[in-house]
Amino acid sequence: LYRRLSEVLGLNDETMVLSVFIGKIITNLKYWGQCEPITSKTLQLLNDLSLGYSSVRKLVKLSAVQFMLNNHTSEHFSFLGVNNQSNLSDMRCRTTFYTALGRLLMVDL
Repeated sequence: LYRRLSEVLGLNDETMVLSVFIGKIITNLKYWGQCEPITSKTLQLLNDLSLGYSSVRKLVKLSAVQFMLNNHTSEHFSFLGVNNQSNLSDMRCRTTFYTALGRLLMVDL
């Protein structure tokens, strides 16, 4: 996947490819937060990226990831808001989001 993206986008560094992924993840979560299928798949990608120790070490250094770690509120990510319309899928999305953020926070411990 990295090789193909580097060919298509001209990115020759794994960190740059991760930056593109995280940028798209943040965009999806900010602007498509009310669309559960998109939010769910986006969060699954974030979750998958947070599973590998080497990728987490690189991700934590990205400014976009620092943005997520510092601004994890419904003001920035609407699916994090709690209201009368919240359902089970919203709770699953929040759980997946905070699980991934937790992995990113624990990398340096």
